[in-house]
Amino acid sequence: MVRTLEHDDVVFMYTPKDTDPLVEYRATFIAWGGAHKAARVKELHELGIHCTGTMWCLTAGAETLHENADAREAVCRDITGEPILVPWLQDAQHFYEDTKPLFGCTNTPAFRAHTRKTVCNAMAGGADGLHIDDHLGAAGSLHCGGCFCDRCMKRFAEHLQQNDSAELRAQAGVKSFDGFDYRTIVRNHASTKEEYMKVREQIPLMREYADMQLNAAAEHTVQLGKLAAEIVRHPITLSANCCLPWENHMVVIPNLTHIVGEVPHDAKEGVANLGLTVSAYRFAEALGKPIAATAHGWDWAHVKEKDCKNLVRLWIALSYACGQRFMAPHRMWCHTPEKGTHWYYGPTQFYAPLYQFVRRNRELFRDMQTAGPLAVPPGISPEVDTWRKRKVFIEALGETKPLTADGGKVWLFPRTGTNAAVVHALNLDHDAASDSFTPKRSVEISIDEKIFGRGFSRATLHSFDTEPRELTLEGKAGKLMFTLPELKLWGVVKLEM
Repeated sequence: MVRTLEHDDVVFMYTPKDTDPLVEYRATFIAWGGAHKAARVKELHELGIHCTGTMWCLTAGAETLHENADAREAVCRDITGEPILVPWLQDAQHFYEDTKPLFGCTNTPAFRAHTRKTVCNAMAGGADGLHIDDHLGAAGSLHCGGCFCDRCMKRFAEHLQQNDSAELRAQAGVKSFDGFDYRTIVRNHASTKEEYMKVREQIPLMREYADMQLNAAAEHTVQLGKLAAEIVRHPITLSANCCLPWENHMVVIPNLTHIVGEVPHDAKEGVANLGLTVSAYRFAEALGKPIAATAHGWDWAHVKEKDCKNLVRLWIALSYACGQRFMAPHRMWCHTPEKGTHWYYGPTQFYAPLYQFVRRNRELFRDMQTAGPLAVPPGISPEVDTWRKRKVFIEALGETKPLTADGGKVWLFPRTGTNAAVVHALNLDHDAASDSFTPKRSVEISIDEKIFGRGFSRATLHSFDTEPRELTLEGKAGKLMFTLPELKLWGVVKLEM
């Protein structure tokens, strides 16, 4: 049976050279890879850690492009036929002599052969799972000018023939899709990549074209997962870097065992835009797949520059409060236009206590489901293979707003299980300049009993930095009421019958 992410898992992005941080954090899962060799797999298994190999669908890399003519032909191309640079890899450390990284086209046989070879290398050590980074491939170039290579045009013509309708033919202005070349329509609206980027959303059939590319990327991901399982001769976990709540990344998710992804935290704005982070976690829940999350590269660059460790602590707490998990801040990718790629290594002694708390108190996390306003409404379909279905999905999910207390400075996340329930309380009163939280005292909490469907007689406050404390719980007029004596950052109130 294939393992799945549990609510109390502690996830590392990469495998560190020294296993001491894994032990200190109480790690249980390696999400992004690093277990390509049998010796490393054995070492991680001895620690009880699920491990993965990883591969990249973004580019063949500058060195391969420099030395291999087939790789240079199998790249994404803009409407003028020019190869497309990967914008966030344009710093010298990613160059090879005079060659720069280009988007690889996952619809071409040569690039697919390259990705299959990479999977073989990633799974050579017998890892438990495969993680696919930048799984979108050709679809990933959509927001950078492509892909309009011959292979993509052929695939789109086949897609239109399979889904032929009078509506689509009318949009294309053709009587038949036999021999159809989408570039003809695009060039009627834009003759350069720059023009295309300005008017892309107004070009006929562009949404259908994006659907084709996204479904092609999902199909490619499935094939790579099957190959990985064949190599190790056992069922595997399969994940991909899905940047929720960006809707293009939703299409592949039904094919995965779990999500590993970058979600927005907007570190420069402190706590102001964390509602978008909550939305990403809720999307994952509605799609039926657990997520191991990290922040974006520019978020980590801000953390590194400003040393805002307390803000990151809130990110960690927020993920578990939403029933997800935030990867240990051990080696996080940072990116700015000025510095390019660099890394953030968070201090273990500062972050590890939060993860140790989770592992010590698994009953507060495992088998708990979202209750209250953030619960996923019934009847939402995770079928999101067309832009119309994704639009319906987003609209049906509705608003993403947590319960609040203390004038909105405290966020509340009710979760319920078979024998108990919990309420996560997070302090959002954060000062960005000092990276400090104003402690909350005597915070009165009142929650509708109907959220849980039952009443409770006992409440206990748990926190990573204090001993458990019994609270006085009152039930009145259908309300559950208790008072938090102090809330520094994160408290979890366990409710029992």
